[in-house]
Formats: sequence, C-alpha cells, structure tokens
Amino acid sequence: MSELPTITLTIIKMKVKQKFKSKTRFCNAVLLFLLSTMGIMAQTVTGTVTSSDGPLPGASVIQKGTTNGAIADFDGVYEITLTAGEKTLVFSYLGYQSLEVAVGNRTEVDGFLQEDAQALDEAVVVGYGVQKKENLTGSVSIVGEEVFDNRPVANAQQALQGASPGLQISTSSATGEPGATMNMSIRGLTSLEGGNAPLVLVDNIPMGINDIDPSDIASISILKDVAASAIYGARAAFGVILITTKSGKKNGGVNISYSTNYAVTSPMNMPQNADALSFAHTMNQASENAGGSPYYDATRLEYIAQNLASPGSAPEVVETANGLAWDLGVDGLNASAATDWESLLIKKTSSRIKHNLSVSGGSENTSYYLSGGYYDEEGLLKVGKDYFTRYNIDAKISTKATPWMDISLLTKYKYEEQEYPAHPTSGSGRSFVTLLMTRLKPTKPAFYPGTDVWTGRIGEQVLQKTMEKNRQLIISPRVTLEPIKGWVTNIEYNYRTNDNSDESAFPTVPSAVPDGSGGSIITSSNQESTRYYSSLVTNTYLSPNIYSAYTKSFGNHNFHVMAGYQQEKYSYSNLYARSAYLLTDAIPSINTSVGEKTISDGKGHWTTQGVFGRFNYNYAEKYLFEMNVRRDGSSRFDSDNRWGTFPSFSGGWVFSKENFYPLKDQIEFLKFRGSYGSIGNQNVANYLYVPSLPISQSSWLFGGEQLWTVGIPNLSSVNLTWEKVNTVDFGLDLRTLNNRLGLTFDWYQSKIDNLVGPGESVPDVLGTSVPKINSGEVTTTGWELELSWRNTSNDFSYGVRGVLSDYKSEITKYNNPTKILNNYYEGMQLNEIWGMETAGLFQTADEVANWENDQSFIYSGAWFPGDVKYMDLNGDNVIDIGDNTKDDSGDRKVIGNSTPRFQFGLSADASWKGFDASFVLQGVAKRDLDLRGLGTFRGPANGPLHANVYTEHLDYFRAEDTTNPLGPNTDGYFPNSYNQFTGQNNKNYRYPTTRYLQNGAYLRLKNVQVGYTIPKDITSKAKISSARIYLSGENLLTFTDLMIYDPEAFDGRDGRIGDQYPISKMVSLGLNINF
Repeated sequence: MSELPTITLTIIKMKVKQKFKSKTRFCNAVLLFLLSTMGIMAQTVTGTVTSSDGPLPGASVIQKGTTNGAIADFDGVYEITLTAGEKTLVFSYLGYQSLEVAVGNRTEVDGFLQEDAQALDEAVVVGYGVQKKENLTGSVSIVGEEVFDNRPVANAQQALQGASPGLQISTSSATGEPGATMNMSIRGLTSLEGGNAPLVLVDNIPMGINDIDPSDIASISILKDVAASAIYGARAAFGVILITTKSGKKNGGVNISYSTNYAVTSPMNMPQNADALSFAHTMNQASENAGGSPYYDATRLEYIAQNLASPGSAPEVVETANGLAWDLGVDGLNASAATDWESLLIKKTSSRIKHNLSVSGGSENTSYYLSGGYYDEEGLLKVGKDYFTRYNIDAKISTKATPWMDISLLTKYKYEEQEYPAHPTSGSGRSFVTLLMTRLKPTKPAFYPGTDVWTGRIGEQVLQKTMEKNRQLIISPRVTLEPIKGWVTNIEYNYRTNDNSDESAFPTVPSAVPDGSGGSIITSSNQESTRYYSSLVTNTYLSPNIYSAYTKSFGNHNFHVMAGYQQEKYSYSNLYARSAYLLTDAIPSINTSVGEKTISDGKGHWTTQGVFGRFNYNYAEKYLFEMNVRRDGSSRFDSDNRWGTFPSFSGGWVFSKENFYPLKDQIEFLKFRGSYGSIGNQNVANYLYVPSLPISQSSWLFGGEQLWTVGIPNLSSVNLTWEKVNTVDFGLDLRTLNNRLGLTFDWYQSKIDNLVGPGESVPDVLGTSVPKINSGEVTTTGWELELSWRNTSNDFSYGVRGVLSDYKSEITKYNNPTKILNNYYEGMQLNEIWGMETAGLFQTADEVANWENDQSFIYSGAWFPGDVKYMDLNGDNVIDIGDNTKDDSGDRKVIGNSTPRFQFGLSADASWKGFDASFVLQGVAKRDLDLRGLGTFRGPANGPLHANVYTEHLDYFRAEDTTNPLGPNTDGYFPNSYNQFTGQNNKNYRYPTTRYLQNGAYLRLKNVQVGYTIPKDITSKAKISSARIYLSGENLLTFTDLMIYDPEAFDGRDGRIGDQYPISKMVSLGLNINF
C-alpha cells in the first residue's frame, strides 16, 4: 500500500510531460502551416473552362482534396487562389466529364471538358416529372440531342431509326416522298381494329413527332412498359414518346446558334427495267404461252433494235388502219420505241436544305429560348412540281414572378407547304406517277411523232397538280407554384389548332393524232372534263392539366407523392367541295366552274377526363417502389361503359449498394427491376354506340330527278368498352469497367384483352353489319438489349452503342371457333404467311403428264413445262387447301412471317483534337415477304396493262428447244408468264409459296459523318465561341438478299408492290456556329 503515492506521482509527471510535448507539437504544426500558407497564398490561378460548344458559364473549379473552389463566369473565365493541399484543379460541369489538371507553378490553367453522354442521361424526363436514371423502375429509353445534331434528315423519325431498342420505325405508304411520315410502334403492340401508334408529347403537349424541327430537340424519353406510361391514361396504351425541346438558362447571358446543311440526294435501289428488245421477246413469250400471237413481229423487233442502238432512227409508232389515231396499243405494246422511262420521269439528283437559328439566355429570374427553322426538299419527280417546305418557330419564356411562383409561356408554330402531281382517285399523284412507271412499256414512245406532247397519262400528271398547306399553332401558358419547399404544383393549359387545306386542279390535257404525213396534229381533251377539288380540314385540341407533387425525405427514407387532373377535348370540322367544267384552265376554282358542284362535310368531337396519382418510395436509393393509378372516362363509349381504372406497380433493387455486394470491383452498378400494370385503349371509331341511319342520293330516275333515301340502320355497339393492355416487365441495368460499359436488358409480356372485333355471325338477310364487341386478346412477348461503351484517353474520346430487340405476337382469344384461315384465330402468330411448298418447275411435257399430284384445284386447265410443281403435304396426292381451317389446311402450312425480327442498331463516334467522326448502322435480321400479289413482282405475268419486265424477270423458264432469241433457261427462277391478269398465272401465283417467298432482312449504313471544330484561337477573333464544319452521308450502303426492291420501300400509297416513291441516299455539307 505504501507504494501507491509514488506510482501516482510518477503518472502525474508523465501526463504533464505529455501535455507539454503535445502543445509543442501543436505549436510547431501551426507555425509550419502558417509558413506554408504564406508561401502559397501568392499563387493565384486563372483560366477559361470551355467545351466543343464554347465557354461553360457556371462550371465548377475545385482545388482537389479541399473545399476551395470557384465558379466560371459568363465567358467561362475563373480565378482561384490556392490554399494548402494538393496543387491540382478539378473542372466539372453538368453533362460533361470531370477533368483533373496539375497546376505546378503555373498561374494560367485552362480546362476543356468533353461531353459525357451517361451523365447527360442522369436526369430522365418521365410522365409529369423528372427522375434520376438510377431510380427508374419502369422501362424507359433515353435518346439525347446528339442523335439529331447535324443529321440532314427531313424529320425526327428518320434519325430515331435504330436508336432505341423496341422502337419500331418503318416507312409508311408514302415511302420516300418529300416530307413523308413513317409508321411507328413500340414493342410491336397492336390493336386489331384501331391504330398502334404511341402517344407523342412535345413539352407535355400532344403533337406529331414531325411537327417540330429536329434541331430543337434536347432529349427524348421513350416510355415502353405500362408502369412508365400508365400515368398518361387513355391515349398511352401503346407507349409514350416524351420530347423535351431546348430551353434558355437563367444567368446564361445571350447565346446565338446557327446551323445549316445542304444535301444532294439521289434515288436508291430503284428497280432496273430490262431493255426494250428483251422486253419485247419476253412479252411475245407470255402471249404465246397463253395461246396468242406475239405482240411484236419481225419488223417491229427490227425497229426496236434500231431505236435501241440509235433513238429515233426507226419508226416508233404507226397509225391505226383508219389513220385517225396512233397505234400505241396497251401502254405501248403495239409500238416500237426504246424509251428509258426512268430517265424521263426520275431525277438523277435533287437537293435539300436546312437552316436553324436560335437565341437563348436569361437573367437571374428569367430565361428564354427562340428558334426558327426552315427545311426545303426538292422531290425526285421530273413530272410537274414536286417539293416540300416546312417552317418552324419555337418560343419559350419563363420568369420567377415571386420566390414561390414561376410563370412561363410556350408557343409553337408550324407551316408546311407541298406541291405534287394530282390524281382524282389515287392516294397521291406522286404514287400514280410511280404506278405509271411500272406499266409504261419501254417500246412506247414518250412523245407523239413530231411534237413534245406526252403519250398517254403522263401528260395529265405534268399539268394536274395538288397544293397542300398545313398550319399549326400551339399556345401553352403555365404556372409553377412552390409555396413550401418540396411541394410543387403545375398548372398548364394546352391549346392546339390545325388548319389544313388542299386544292387540286385538273385542266385540259393535250394529245395528238396523225396528220397523214408522219407528223401529228395537236388536240386537247374537252373542257367539260376539267375538274377542281378543294378541302379544308380544321381541328382544335384543348387540355387543362393540373398536377401537384410533394417530395420529402426522412433520413434514408425518400417519398414522392403526386396527384393530378387532366381533361381533353378534340373537335374537328371538315369541308370538301368539288366542281366540274372549268370555264378556263387559267383560274381553277369553284366559282369559275359551270358544271356539277358537290359539297360535303364532317364534324364531331371526342373528350376524355382523367384523375391520376403516383407514389414513389425508396430507401437510401437502394430499394425502390412506385405505384401509379389512373381513372379515365372517354366519350367514345356508352355512358355505362365510359370509365375505367388502371393501376400499375413497379419496384427495383440496386444490388450494388448492398454492403454484402460481392462484385464492387467488377460491376460498379447493378439494378434489378420489375413492373406490372394495366392501361386502357380508347382508339376506336367515334359514335359506335350511337344508332345511325345512312343518308344517300339515289341514281337518276325518270324525268331527270334524284331522290334522297335513308338506308338500313346500323346495330350500335352499346356494350363496347376499353381495350386493356396488361404488361409485365423484368429488367436489369448495370455498369462496369469504371462505368465505361453499360448494359440494359428487358423481358416483357403484354396481353391486350377486350380487343374490339366483330360480334357473332348473323344471316346475310339482316342487311347490315354486326355490332362490334370486346372479345379478342393478343399476347406479345419480347426482349430488348442495349449496350454502350464510352471512354476518354487524353485528347481522344470515343463511344459505341448497340441496340437489339425482338418480339412475337400471338392471338390468344378471338371469335373464330372454326379457326378459318381467312381471319384471326386462337394460336395464330400475327403476320404469319400460309403457303405451299414447291418442288421446282416442270421441265418437260412428260414430267407434267407423270406428276403424281393432282393440281387441278389450283388451276383446272392444262399445265406446261415451266409451271410450278407443288408438294403434297397431307399425303392424299391432291393439292388443295382442305377446309381452309387451322385443323384442315390441306397442303398449306405456315411458311413465313412478315413481322420484322431481331431489329438492331449500332452507332459509334470518336473525337480527337477537334476532329470527329461517327456512323450509324440499322437493320432487320429476319423478315419474310410475300410479294406475289397485285404489283410488279410477277413482271410479265400481270396482264397486258400492268405487265413490266425488270432485269431480274429475264431469269424465267425457257425450254431447251425454245425459239426465243433470249435462249434456253431451264433452271430459271421465274415460272411461265401468261399475258393474263390472273387466268393461267394462278398456276404459279395463286397462293404464297416457299419458292417465291422473299427475304426482307437488311443492314443499312444510315449515316456516316466526319467533322472538324475550328480552334477557338481562330474563331474568337470573329467573336465566335465555336464553329464546326462537317460532311455527312445518309443511306450510303445497303446489304440485302431481297430481289428487285429496297427492303424499306416496296409498295406505295395505292398498295401495289412496286409503286413506291424511291428512298433517297444523300451527301451533305453542314456548318454549326455558336456566338
């Protein structure tokens, strides 16, 4: 016990000594810090933060490892005084890759930042809001403005091809016409009665995707599953495309941007006509095959040969026996010219030009954006005028009226104008010109002898014209309220009006008759045959929207609640007028017509109302949950079936944020997600539930009178209600290799039930159609994959992005109990092709006589060498179709499917010291096409009027002992041709066959581009912040096994194979300047 005081004293001494040493060390550290600070305080660093687009005002400059930093001013200039610590600066800006630069002893350090596509995607526009990409639980694809920059495309759809998995974009019946729109669907979803186009919203306003200038697009979000799109309700059953246009930035000063592009276009993959002499020999063979005489005798064949060698050196057409007309025959079958119709009707090159000028900026409380766009496209037709012009104006202004209220106004205006050849019945005069090209014989002269008057109907298309003018105005005032932090209410009123007009004039058309001495006398059609058509189509869309959201966090618990109301009213009023017998061709109008005049109109409206809500919860951004619900009412249904409630649920798990996550060094981010939900579809015809009596005017009665009559009333579809789209989706998102490689995968299944279709069959004596009922179901199953890679090394940056998707759609319920193959049936794969297997062509008469199968069902007459042999699939040695049902299809089976399968896109870009390059590939890996119907695939087997011969058609069967000057061709691809429209051609083309099924798969180089950004030390002398010049090519290469046609364009507006307007390839030069 006596030792305790000594021990205690020793401990006290030790503590005092330690405190003294600690104080000494602290004083030394403070002194050292002060001395070092005195040495570094003098180092002030200045510089400029820029990108390829110019200065980056607001960029952050931080001294690494400290909180010491500065913000770049409007010109991108910063100034920072370094403190103790690492002498390295970190430059950063939203949407750009961070940059670290060692300072050393320098006092001037500039930072040049590269765009970071992944960072730009962090904030994703979704329905009625914005979410972090990492927190998404629905299936959403993002397409940035880089997809649209510098592309000389007519519209946004062309640039989107192959850019997003599951987004299918294909040519419409307008094919390559100037200003043509395209067909668009998401994940192959479809309705058997209505359309399947997704809802397109531009700044939350329903618009056409091609109503805007692609240069104004900032980003596009594609909402693909129900969980992502359900919040939009009645019109979003087939997905939603959200387009956000560019805006000004507060405190952004004034930014002026100008871009221009000039393109030279040329037709691509045009079918190539056989020469006139080969055509004549082929048509002679077709006539002889049918038991007729040849069209061209030895004299005419000699004339054709001479004109082929030297145009106009021999007679091209002779007079009829009575000398009153030129003997052209059916579109030239009696003539002897050698006309290259393609060179006369289609330009070798044409042009397109684009301009866009925008001014944006803002002050502390106000931002603005004003853009004007101009696009002009000259068509490829030489006949008449053929052009499309579009003007766009996009204006936005937003101001903070109070600390808790923002007021903004969005205004958009579009004017389109196009002129093209007119036709009174065809879908478009352009299409009629291309249709004429398929049946104009190369032996037909272009002009009557001694004149410049066109032979045949081409003369009509030179003079007949249609002028279309489309105007659209959109005004959308908006108020955003935030009375307390986290509670934001948006009030919007969307107004859109369209005013579309067109007028068509059909004046007199010149012709010619023989003058008796080898020349012609010019005549004209009767004035009484002239016509004038005019139409005015107007519609108005009104939609007030109010939605309020509250966001709150409690520790790691994050909540977001949103509720809203939407109302829509769409009204239309159309007027159509026609008149005959123009007094003069010079002034075509209703008032200058003295013949019969008819006027018709159409008017109506539809409305919807909807309330909706969303609840989001996540824990530490690791466990994610979202619920949406929408209740919609639509005027398209009877009052008892008008309302529907559609919920959706989705969740996600960010596995990579778990403490036990085992792959942190390999896969930096890994998220699993899933969703389920339903949404209603109201896309059916208006007023189906309302009984109606058709009114019409009778034919002429005695005494030249007509009576108005009332027809049999329809049976109203009073029980018709919503089609429902129910979707389940499972997906994963990951990033690896230091976030350079990204992958997104989705598997989905959508069931569209309550499909609108015909009701139970009724006796024909009823005299009217049966009412529509909700009875069908289609199940679509598919998957999507998206891969991206982005890397930067010193001055070199590059990226690669690939998308791949596939789906199948099956009828899982339909009112067809016997499964007759002429209609949908349960178990049917949509777009399947039922056909027959073939065993080649008959080679000899003996083979025909000894063929084991009876083919008289297909054609009851005689069969010859060169006709198709059919396989007996059911073993009865009789080729037929059985009961034409799924269970008894005879010798037919599913031989293909026209659904595009395995659609893909691949893009890549690279930049180095101002130089940049990129390319885009797009295609379809599998598609079957049955092209043997009405059109040009059958070539000379189309009857005299529609017969044509492309170079591929020369590969047709010719026997060993043939006298045809083209020689024998027993292994020819095409069978015998007969100069009949159907008749004996039914032997070879009545049903689809494996022999003539075409492969519609293709790979296309959609775009390739090289550019150069002029160094800033040069552009700054002209007060230009950035300037880039580039060379771009579109549709330069196509790889396909499809014969004759382009895989994206093989039929036109009239639905005939071969009457398509050609797609263009183009080369363009562009310039972008920013001030």
